[in-house]
Amino acid sequence: MNFEVTAVNVLLMVAMAIPGYILIKVKAVKQTAIAPFAKVLLYVNQPFLTLNSFLRVSYQPSLLKNLGISVAFSFGAQLVLLLILCLIYRRWYNKKMPKKTEGFLQTNVDSFRAVPESQVMKGKAMRVLTTCSVFGNVGFLGIPILNVLLPEMHEAVAYAAVFIVAMNFLCWTVGAYVLTGDRKYISVKKAFLNPPTITLVVALPLFFLNVQLPEPAMNLVNLLAQMTTPLCMIILGMRFASAPLKELFIHPGVYVASLTKILIFPLLTYAAVYFLPIDYSVKVTLFILSAMPSASVNLNLSEIYGGDSKTAANTILLSTLLCVVTIPLLLLMA
Repeated sequence: MNFEVTAVNVLLMVAMAIPGYILIKVKAVKQTAIAPFAKVLLYVNQPFLTLNSFLRVSYQPSLLKNLGISVAFSFGAQLVLLLILCLIYRRWYNKKMPKKTEGFLQTNVDSFRAVPESQVMKGKAMRVLTTCSVFGNVGFLGIPILNVLLPEMHEAVAYAAVFIVAMNFLCWTVGAYVLTGDRKYISVKKAFLNPPTITLVVALPLFFLNVQLPEPAMNLVNLLAQMTTPLCMIILGMRFASAPLKELFIHPGVYVASLTKILIFPLLTYAAVYFLPIDYSVKVTLFILSAMPSASVNLNLSEIYGGDSKTAANTILLSTLLCVVTIPLLLLMA
């Protein structure tokens, strides 16, 4: 892909974040409004974007095959990288999510061995850095970028939809286990009952049956889908305005996780798909999606399971900031 075209499009998307940044800085919108905006994006716009993509492509056996390849590769690639990072970082992990005991944090409630709180906090940080290195912002940022860079390739968003389903399944199963060290936190129910998966369940029958909605209904679906990109970037601008940016640049682990996510992961993906006998549309989609920065789901999981939320937030913001440079450079290879 042409570097200048890609860079200009990415920068234009980033420019959409400026209004959100200004709204928070001038206190026209409170920081507490970010969560409701994000829920609109998650429960309304992103599902309609996925639905719109499936309605704009006609069912063909080759497309079904490509969807299968996409979900299998995305699941396998993320799982393999997650396991490799766990092997590398596990010496810093604690056995289980700690429990407070008189100035120390006890790693196992059935034992009397306790460790200093600083060591436990480092363990928490390494756990969340592991997931941040793998789970990317495929939905809120990846799909809008696909729409900008591949406007005529509607099937790309369909491939992204199954990528998201695979990622969500891993987040609530393997990801939950990595963050806590305890299998009881694995939630198969949450892995399936989430907006991307439910949207796919609705969209696939329409796709297989080649259902054509009436024009007014299709216009409504398209309008809500088109809101995804600007709303996503406005929310991103709000989050940048709410964060102490100087903290993003002082922790080496945050750099390592960010670069793993936006450089190492896409390069490994490129090497893996380069020689595979699959359609170019699948290859370029998987490559672009693997280059996305860390996803907000890492922060959500960290908050739910008592992980290091600050490290998660810093990694998400830093990787998002750096991807403005890395995405255009990486796509020179596409």
